Amino acid sequence: MAATLIRPKSIKLFPLGAGLLILCSLVPSFAAEGDQPGELQVLMRDGLVTLHARNMSVEDVIREIAIRSDLRLVQHVHLDEVLSITIEQQSLPDVLREVLGDDSYQLYQAVPGDDVADPGEAIPGTLWIFSEGSALAPAATMFLEAVIYQGTVGEKKEAIRELRRLGTPDAIQTLSLALGDDDPRVSKAAMEALSWIGGDDALAAIASASMDEDPAVRGRAADAMAMAGGYSSTEYLNISLSDEDPNVRASAIDSLGDIGDEYSIHVIRRALQDPDLVVRERALEALEEFDNDAAFHALFPPD
Repeated sequence: MAATLIRPKSIKLFPLGAGLLILCSLVPSFAAEGDQPGELQVLMRDGLVTLHARNMSVEDVIREIAIRSDLRLVQHVHLDEVLSITIEQQSLPDVLREVLGDDSYQLYQAVPGDDVADPGEAIPGTLWIFSEGSALAPAATMFLEAVIYQGTVGEKKEAIRELRRLGTPDAIQTLSLALGDDDPRVSKAAMEALSWIGGDDALAAIASASMDEDPAVRGRAADAMAMAGGYSSTEYLNISLSDEDPNVRASAIDSLGDIGDEYSIHVIRRALQDPDLVVRERALEALEEFDNDAAFHALFPPD
């Protein structure tokens, strides 16, 4: 996986949980491999990095860069390669890209936000180094939660994609926070991620959005139920058919039609008595799409 760079405008401090490998020791004067002496110099000036490394492990180089850049280093893979490189006055992301190559990392550079009591207080960013497929769910979720709170729209959507890939209970909980984002693009992306993950926890998170005060959010929740599917989804959609907004009820019908099992078909029948003409027509159209006995009996119940 290619390196992903995330640089939000501000960040709140968040705790680093047990089990994370926090590297803060000084760089040794000798390389880890053999007895050949190593050389390492890292200078930071005006936001630019000058780096000279000879016969140094990548891990030691990254450790020193983090120290000089006032970054928390969260590392879950060992970087055993030996590096010799010289870089003159380049930005930190460019230097990391040169040093790490194809290794995966995320850089979260923090600056004081408006709510920081002391504007001069140094707020550490985080450099998170991982490998694709490694079991880093707790650390990843904690990191990505900070992005959900403080990132730009694009950064939040990128974090949501990573949370979807993780698919853990912690990731689902963080995605449920993103459902309440003020930007509908973010909340929609979180909704789609939860529906893709599926399962009871994800479905419960989607269902919580079905009680949002914004009918547009409730409508998106009804749409997402179709992707999650299953009996529980139909139960939630059955409740949505009582929503005060006809657009939400229409969305619920569409999702029930997409699920398409016998129970969903019978639930749609409720909407044939809806007070809104458009909703009734949508229910009729949904039932007519099914050429089976359940749909027939839903339209024409026996006496």
